[in-house]
Amino acid sequence: MNGLPKIDEITALEYTSLKVPYELLNKRFRTAQKSLDRHNFRVREASNELTKVVAAEKIAPQTQTIMERLDALQESFGQVVADEMSMAKLLESRINYLKEARVQRKMTFKANTNDSWKREAWRHQRIDRLIIDHLLRSGYFETAQKLAEQSDVEVMCNKSIFMIAKQVEDSLSRHETDRCLEWIMDNKSKLRRMKSSLEVALRIQECIELVKNGQRMQAVLYTQKHFSTLPPELWTGAVLKVMGLIGFGHTYGIESYKALCSDDKWDALIELFRQENARIFQLMEHSSFNACLCMGMSAMKTPHCRPDPTSRCPLCHPEINELAEDLPFAHTTNSRLVCPYSGEPLDENNPPFMLPNGRVYGERSIEKLCKDNQIECPRTREIFPLNQVVRCTDVERNRIDERILRWRDHASFRSSDCAVAHAPVCLRSLPDDCDTTAFISCVRRIDCVINEHITASIAVTIRRTTCSN
Repeated sequence: MNGLPKIDEITALEYTSLKVPYELLNKRFRTAQKSLDRHNFRVREASNELTKVVAAEKIAPQTQTIMERLDALQESFGQVVADEMSMAKLLESRINYLKEARVQRKMTFKANTNDSWKREAWRHQRIDRLIIDHLLRSGYFETAQKLAEQSDVEVMCNKSIFMIAKQVEDSLSRHETDRCLEWIMDNKSKLRRMKSSLEVALRIQECIELVKNGQRMQAVLYTQKHFSTLPPELWTGAVLKVMGLIGFGHTYGIESYKALCSDDKWDALIELFRQENARIFQLMEHSSFNACLCMGMSAMKTPHCRPDPTSRCPLCHPEINELAEDLPFAHTTNSRLVCPYSGEPLDENNPPFMLPNGRVYGERSIEKLCKDNQIECPRTREIFPLNQVVRCTDVERNRIDERILRWRDHASFRSSDCAVAHAPVCLRSLPDDCDTTAFISCVRRIDCVINEHITASIAVTIRRTTCSN
């Protein structure tokens, strides 16, 4: 376990921020290498002509050809170097940005108030970047661009790959394949290493369209051109069905051929493209904003969350509550009581008080809301006298005291048998949230003359009654 890498929130959420420029840099390097090799071959080809015996009048034209090809090589070299440098600088900028984020995260645990504004600014920027990524995935490029400019996080946005993906998806939705084929050619080496089936699926769809248009002979020539070099393991499934479709035609009444000619195949092609695009750049199926939002709602969701426009709980907002309907509840072992007015915790330093309408607020909030010995409920706007506000612990204690006093009226504590006999009756009349320990402590507090053996007998009877119920 010690050899495993340590994963924190920055590593989990920012992996794509470095993976995308790295893949783009790697892609441009491969493209540049192929371009330079091609220009270099043309220069060497022209130079070899001068090593042969040629007429004097041909030397000048051949020399001019070499000079032109050298100029083309130099121009291509300058262009590819500039492209690679731009991607390298982008990658460097993102690395520096994330390094600064890690430093700010470590400083969170230090009492350095001078840099607290930097931490808050970076957190706001990260939220904006998550929203921008979600907007880009949804196709709202102009909105995402404006938010990126406003938040000064343009260097961290992957706008280019989502714009290209949107163009490819739009062309496929129009039943056009040229833009997708161009994308495949640009990423051919990467797709080959991933053993992608996107190109085969696209070629099959083009062949199907030829058959649907009545061009069966052109479909045969198309298969000879593009399918003759396929490995044997790919000559299964859809490829064989296309061969049968060419032979029988699309009007032949076979269900499998009808399904092959359905327009739903284009939707499947779009989904396959999305998967391959995500595999190339290591993109998650859903945006990080979607994942963080679901985790945040689940962490705050309780069984008591209901649609309530007046509630300050985010999960009780009608629209958010609908989004969180299928999410699991938060796993909490200890309850946390919070004042609905101030948001401060309710504890021994800020005990809860209940108004006559049943609303509960902390003592500090009661002091702020109190005016002229009256208090106005901030929720219902009802006004009550201050002397009607009751401390919640006193209310619960009075309920328990009342049950025990009723028990004392019906039972004589001089006889342990009599006390034990009435214990089940008293237990059933107590509130459901009253445990055995609270019950025994109340017995001892009200009547200190109760003997220890009687108290022990009561506890035993309570446990037996609880088990039997």
